[in-house]
Amino acid sequence: MSDASLSGSGKAGFLGGTLISVLNGISFEGMIETVFYTILGTVVSFIVSWLLKYFVRHHSRKDL
Repeated sequence: MSDASLSGSGKAGFLGGTLISVLNGISFEGMIETVFYTILGTVVSFIVSWLLKYFVRHHSRKDL
């Protein structure tokens, strides 16, 4: 392997080609599905943590 590094335009070409190939593999439906599941996971996580906090505050033994 050579010790030569990529020049500025070589780096830009490499990164641009990588970005284009990654974006080509992502479908619009896949992005929408990912956003939906992200929002759903956030809401469920918030509700579960709120319920756990509620039950710990209101059902903990105070006379220990």
